[in-house]
Amino acid sequence: MLQERLLTEKGKSYWDSNGAYQKEYDELYDKLVPPQGDSETIHGELIRCASRFFYEYCNNGNCNAVDIETVYETESEECSECYGSGEADTSDDIHLDSDEVIPCMSCDGSGEHYYEETYDGDKFITEYYSEMIGFLSNNLIENELVDDLVSFMGDKSVGYGRYSFSDDEMGVYNRLVDSVMFQVLTTDNKRI
Repeated sequence: MLQERLLTEKGKSYWDSNGAYQKEYDELYDKLVPPQGDSETIHGELIRCASRFFYEYCNNGNCNAVDIETVYETESEECSECYGSGEADTSDDIHLDSDEVIPCMSCDGSGEHYYEETYDGDKFITEYYSEMIGFLSNNLIENELVDDLVSFMGDKSVGYGRYSFSDDEMGVYNRLVDSVMFQVLTTDNKRI
């Protein structure tokens, strides 16, 4: 068993096949992670989940893992045709009785124009990836790294098309895989 915990150096990553536990990771991934579906053991599922998150971030920019809630907000403003009265201007129409009211055609007599504005609201992790977050949270000893992952994925300042894939961003995923690998190499495996 390993006694010293390894950490992937800045500038390296499991995506580039040079993570701190790369050799062990590759061997155990092939041995414990099935081509489809969940793994049968805790170690295999830890590796599978961490690998899925790394792949989704590096290959897809988290577009399948993170959705942004679209928020719709209805606003109104005074009608520019009737100035909020709701009545059409009939001063030039000689065929109307003096007390006859015609609704403004522009606002249908409401006196207001309504428009809908959309903007991005909260980010949330999709169901498929939420299930993996749950598994990691319940089974990874250093589950604060799962909290770091969730915080990163929910950060509104980054996201699809805005990731830099910097050492700091990659570090979120490298630390997760380093922790998974250290746990897998230093604990007994159990069936799920």
